Amino acid sequence: MREPNLYVILSHALIGSGFFFLYVQHVRVIFETRTNIQQLNQLEREALLRREDALYYAFYKRLADGPDFWHGYEQLKNVTDIEYPNSVNVLQRFYVLPELVTAYFFHVVRSGFNPMVQPMQFYLEFVWLMGGVTLLVLYLYGTLLSENVFGGIYGVISYLMFHSFVAKIYERPLARENFAFPFIFLQMFYLCICIGRIIHRQRHTSRLFMIFAMSLFTACALLSWQFSTFIFTTQILIVMTSWNVSALPTGLANAFALDYSLSHLLGHALAFVMSHGNSQLLFTWQLSVSLSLFLITMVRQLRQVRSRRLGHAHDPLQGDYFSLKFILLAQLFASSMQTKLLELLSRAGVVSVPDGAHTHYCDLWAHWALQVNVGFVAQLSACNPLYERIAWSELWQLVKTMIVKPYCMYGVVMLAMFFRRWRKSGAPATAASEEQRERARNYVLEDFLEEHRVSMGDMSNRQTEQQLQQCFRLLESCDHDYERYKRAQARLRKEQPPARDDFMQDIRRLRAQIHRNSDKQRKERAQGSKEAPGDGNSLPSEEDKRPEPQDEEEEEEQEPGSPEAEAESATDPTETQPSTSPGQEEGEPSAGSSSSGKRRPKRSSSRRSSVVPTANAQILNLHYMYSFLQMLVFTVIGLAVRKLFFLSFTQGCVIAPTVCSKVWYHRQRNIFWSVSLAVFLLSMFDPGMVNIREEYFPTRYTQSGDDLDSMLEWIKLNTERDAVFAGPVEIIGTVHLTTKRPIVNHAHLEMRQMADRTEHVYSVYSRQQSSDIYNQCAQLKIQYLIISLDECTNEVRDDCDLLSIWDDKQPAYQKYPQFCHELLHKNVPSFLKVYANDHYGIIKMFSQSVQINLKHNKMPEMSI
Repeated sequence: MREPNLYVILSHALIGSGFFFLYVQHVRVIFETRTNIQQLNQLEREALLRREDALYYAFYKRLADGPDFWHGYEQLKNVTDIEYPNSVNVLQRFYVLPELVTAYFFHVVRSGFNPMVQPMQFYLEFVWLMGGVTLLVLYLYGTLLSENVFGGIYGVISYLMFHSFVAKIYERPLARENFAFPFIFLQMFYLCICIGRIIHRQRHTSRLFMIFAMSLFTACALLSWQFSTFIFTTQILIVMTSWNVSALPTGLANAFALDYSLSHLLGHALAFVMSHGNSQLLFTWQLSVSLSLFLITMVRQLRQVRSRRLGHAHDPLQGDYFSLKFILLAQLFASSMQTKLLELLSRAGVVSVPDGAHTHYCDLWAHWALQVNVGFVAQLSACNPLYERIAWSELWQLVKTMIVKPYCMYGVVMLAMFFRRWRKSGAPATAASEEQRERARNYVLEDFLEEHRVSMGDMSNRQTEQQLQQCFRLLESCDHDYERYKRAQARLRKEQPPARDDFMQDIRRLRAQIHRNSDKQRKERAQGSKEAPGDGNSLPSEEDKRPEPQDEEEEEEQEPGSPEAEAESATDPTETQPSTSPGQEEGEPSAGSSSSGKRRPKRSSSRRSSVVPTANAQILNLHYMYSFLQMLVFTVIGLAVRKLFFLSFTQGCVIAPTVCSKVWYHRQRNIFWSVSLAVFLLSMFDPGMVNIREEYFPTRYTQSGDDLDSMLEWIKLNTERDAVFAGPVEIIGTVHLTTKRPIVNHAHLEMRQMADRTEHVYSVYSRQQSSDIYNQCAQLKIQYLIISLDECTNEVRDDCDLLSIWDDKQPAYQKYPQFCHELLHKNVPSFLKVYANDHYGIIKMFSQSVQINLKHNKMPEMSI
């Protein structure tokens, strides 16, 4: 990876900005086409939001409707109408960083620029901008790994062609991953930049900026999405593994690992402070793993410092063995220390025990992997369409276009190249005339004499003669065509700089190692002279007079006459250095080169196997290895959970244009990009253009026809403002958003308290007795209970039917009828149906004393 200049940076920024604005307009138009939101009233717009999306927009609405930002900010610290009757600090419990940022800028724009701006319109524009940031980072990330601008363009077009596999930002604009993933992607991209810079420079610079940037990206992701901590946990494990098997110098690897682990710890601390002490952040696997990495790195640093003080040579393999041996022990120690610290803080009253979010995800994974029933709420979440497994037909369509087509095309090109060379080698070459041969040889001889600055008298030298014969052989391979010979020679010279830089870097490292060894020997000799008795008049040795080694920055500038420059010319791939002939003395100088110049290539080849791989070995670079392993982890997660498959696909769009370019076409990039263009043309129309047309003009997409709007209107007109509601998690947040009525449950089922509440509310779909269900609802102080009529059929249709889930949980009640089915067709004490449409019903609950004196025909709600 080479350092880009200012022109390259500006050109990439310009291209990436173009993709940014095009994507923002793309998703904006798709959302408007699907929802026709400009023609809807406020209630209809808010009714489009379901599950936790409606809950988060309610928080944003509270911030935006206030006289200023800080008024709403203080209100969110004490909210009593989302987990009634409990008081909740929304800033501590939920992931509301996107709402805080959006509401703050909304007040800035409304007070200073546009007083007529609409809250929802401003919120959606912020969502589209975050999607544009994702595409911008995708382009830059793909360009970084493929080292070509077409790699980034390839990834962007692949992303757009299969937009249905990514996070559907136009279907769920307020989903937490739409805000968190741009920061996660930025953190991954910047991590690869830092790794590539270390490999290229062999120095770790800008350490404070790296820690600050990665801490900021980490904190923003943690404050926006609860699943961010799992992604960062896998990243730390991948980086930790790569760090242990890498061949980087120990000191350099330790410095980078220390800063990397410290950035995660600081990001966690920053997120904890900004969330007003969210105790869930203290129980994450990410914190435990990053703390263990920090401890391992500190121990390695201490061992290295101790070895230097004692004058022992450091064995990198021993250091790696130490890390691999104690990595599990360090992680266990970090976890136990984390648990003990939290126990002390809990006893002191500083933090409270979290609600068990990680337990919920573990239950989900156990349900998917082992196919076991681990609880009512876990099985209810697993039946959510967003969490189902991806269909194999859709996956095959993706694999066919992204993998099968490109590799088949690459195989065709490789076969064509093979047969072309085979035919060329077997076919008789067109014989050139003797005059043409002689003329071409004279041209080559003149070029050789001019280029190497030798005269005809020097042609008797064996080395010069062999160099000239090599040029003649190259001319013969070109059928004595002088123009082809010049092109072939230019191509060989173009391939020269990477090998030259590689060899020069090896020389600098070897010189630094020699200086370090000589310094160590000089110190040992000095200590020995102090211990041994002497007359005090001994003169210093030649090695003691040797000056201190220069800094690496000064060593990079070599003069033409230095040994490095001679070695540079000795490694020219167009000039083959001959071995010493039997009749020539080993120390005898030859014309045009010194004896040291002859021997250096031979020694450098033996050294090359013991030095660190440079950026020339691109496929083994740590930043590419990390990106590829991260894609594999995302693939495993995405195949299990459909909602998270966008992680694998987005990272795959980054990796896809790099594999073949690095492995097959490292030297012939023009062939690679020509083949990629052909693959684009084949994939653009089917299924690429079909998918894009389906996004704009969907044939299978239908707007929600559950008649929720009429029920919301009824609630606003016929219920008290402080009436407490409960119901299905899909719509209860929408009820709170549009009617501002208090609710007792919501869609964040990973919170243990909310999981228990939801199980009590959903008991209406079970076969329990009416008294048991009434007692459960009365404990939550529910006044109105919303039920889904589609689930009250008293029949088991599939495993995800609510009645089927309750039968698995309570098999002893299978002989009784479903309670909500009986409730809709019979009069049940303490329960009264006051509203019903084709999809939902509302049940009003009364105490026994009120139920005795209540007359059915006097209920005003029944007139609706």
